[in-house]
Amino acid sequence: MDKESFYKLLDKYIAGEASKEEEQRLLNFYGSFKPSNKNEELPDMKELKHKIFNKISENINVEVENGSSFRLFHMKSFSIAAMIMVALSVGLYFYSNRTLPQVEQFAELNVKNDILPGNNKAVLTLADGSRISLDDAANGLLASQGNIAITKTDNGEIVYERNIESKNRDLLSQSVTNTIQTPKGGKFQVRLPDGSKVWLNSASTLSYPTTFTGKERKVTLSGEAYFEIASNKKVPFRVISNGQIVEVLGTHFNINSYDDEDFTKTTLLEGSVRVILKSTSDVLGKTKMLKPGEQSLTNTKQSGIRIENADTEKAIAWKNGYFKFKNTPIKEIMREVERWYDVELIYEGNMPTDEFTGFISNDVNISAVLKILEQSGGVKFTVKGKKIKVKTIQ
Repeated sequence: MDKESFYKLLDKYIAGEASKEEEQRLLNFYGSFKPSNKNEELPDMKELKHKIFNKISENINVEVENGSSFRLFHMKSFSIAAMIMVALSVGLYFYSNRTLPQVEQFAELNVKNDILPGNNKAVLTLADGSRISLDDAANGLLASQGNIAITKTDNGEIVYERNIESKNRDLLSQSVTNTIQTPKGGKFQVRLPDGSKVWLNSASTLSYPTTFTGKERKVTLSGEAYFEIASNKKVPFRVISNGQIVEVLGTHFNINSYDDEDFTKTTLLEGSVRVILKSTSDVLGKTKMLKPGEQSLTNTKQSGIRIENADTEKAIAWKNGYFKFKNTPIKEIMREVERWYDVELIYEGNMPTDEFTGFISNDVNISAVLKILEQSGGVKFTVKGKKIKVKTIQ
């Protein structure tokens, strides 16, 4: 591709007029450039990086603090392979200072029957035990329970609202429990009876009443969810999850409580929450208050609550359509990949110890994700059906 063609494509891309094929061609051509020395820059390269960075930030709808969040690093011995990652729904792009051929690069493995990314799918279990497949269900009214109508909106959200057509006001006090469960490779959004919104990540379960009554609003979570709680100072909202209780009045926060993770992590984005250990013994640090930007870590095998500064963008990256890693071991990365793509992992040889930092879109096939991790160095993947073998490269 000559310089004139490159800038024509760039102008179309920035204007939002480029086709998917043109976007991929532009970004992969940019990724294939290798300067003759480390300090060399193409003309207007800084401006180009800035334009592309802004375009990607717009596409993934998140705020990125600075350009360093836009690089993928693979740390091994004393060497650093720097990458600039573009996470688009059409694919992946990278720039590396490793030796690369002067050709257009596509981040894809030769994988037969490539594995698609997850999507909106879940099962709703009603109080009477009946089950509704939400990905198959048509939009509109799904069921009525008491004076509550359960509907599925055009954007795939499940909504609990008072049925205005019901004339029996006594039904308002009849509250029963519903459960929404996402499989591996699924996610879903539900609006609770009080107006609170919950985004469920893959392999997660949320149980909640059809009507909140009494002096608290209580739900139970297994897995991961992002909450935006409707404010009600008189009736606190409580989330029960894996050895802890999170108590809020009105706020935005994320809870990661998967059984295969070392800790249950509660990350606060807005407002304030109280984290309470569900311990029968009087342990030190049984209750802690979180401030925005903080994260608590709890473990059923350990006493106390650890508080640390959080990477809030990383905590809710799954909700916004991408993976974000920051000095993250490959095993932790692959747990996210395993849940989102519904695959089985097999580790060959010693466990990889390398760490990665960067963005990867979760709206691409698994081959693209694995390829970009491979090209950062340190690991090699073999895909057979729904099984992925992970091997360390010495």
